[in-house]
Amino acid sequence: SEYLYKFIVPANGNKVVEIEDIFKGTSAKFSTKASKTGKYISVSIKVKVNSSNEVITYYRKAEKIEGIISL
Repeated sequence: SEYLYKFIVPANGNKVVEIEDIFKGTSAKFSTKASKTGKYISVSIKVKVNSSNEVITYYRKAEKIEGIISL
């Protein structure tokens, strides 16, 4: 089934690229949106997952990115 991940990261640095790297090799579809002030970027990722454990695995990888907020 498809799962929607949502993260918020600081706009400075290459945090969006770090998130994209986590989902490399998958059929993930990305969309990004900058905050009104431009300090943060919202990243939405739709990706096909096979189990709840796989969902958790992606969250665990993402939480290693400095400054990331998982929604």
